[in-house]
Parts: sequence; C-alpha cells; structure tokens
Amino acid sequence: MHIERLAREASGKLTSLRRISWLLDSEGLELLYKAQVRSSLEYACLAWGGAARTHLALLDKVQERAARLIKGNNTNQEPRLHTFQHWRDVVGITVMYKMHVCHVSHLEALQQPPQLVQVHTRAVTLTRKGTPAALL
Repeated sequence: MHIERLAREASGKLTSLRRISWLLDSEGLELLYKAQVRSSLEYACLAWGGAARTHLALLDKVQERAARLIKGNNTNQEPRLHTFQHWRDVVGITVMYKMHVCHVSHLEALQQPPQLVQVHTRAVTLTRKGTPAALL
C-alpha cells in the first residue's frame, strides 16, 4: 500500500539522518528531519487521512524514531514535533475554511449544495437550517 511505501522510504531517510547525527546538534537534526523526512510524509496527507489505524501507526513509528534521534542524550529538551493527527486536522480545517470563506475556485467542486431542511413548529416554519420562512 502507498502508506507502507511512504513509511519505508521515510525510515530509510531517517537511517541516513542517524548516520550523520554525530555531525549535528538537536536543532540541526530537527531541521533536517522536518525538511527531508517529515515534508514527504505530510504531502497530500488528506488523501490518506482516512486510512486504517494500523497504516497510520506506521507513520507514527517513524515520527517516534525521529523524536528519539533528535532528543539523543539531551534529556531536558523535547523535540518540537506535532503529531500527524494534529497535522491532518489542521490541513482539513484549512481546506474547509478556504472552501467556505475564501471561495477558492478549484475547491468549489468539493462544496456540497445547501440542503433544504424544513422544520414545522406551531410558531414558525424554518427552512435552510434556521432561517425563518413564514409565520403561521
């Protein structure tokens, strides 16, 4: 599967990063990880966001290995890495914002047409999710 291939490639890149880790401090390792490994995992993350948890766990394992490598012997400083779930949530919210508020043209095809919902009460007939249509 595609995610398995992504995790395997990222693991190989992380192995290369481990081989040169003695040349860099933790900030340099974090920068290289984010530029070379993490960027390839984050690319098009909405496409695989609905994958099985077992497949997404493969990506989390790569991230955990990277965090251990970056942390190294420095026990008092944690790497500044967000989880992949956080990243998927941020990207999803950003796309929704662009679609509904910014009206980005290439995302308009994703927008669902408004649903006509009719709610009848004794006082008011509501349509389109809360907009009063007429008083009875």
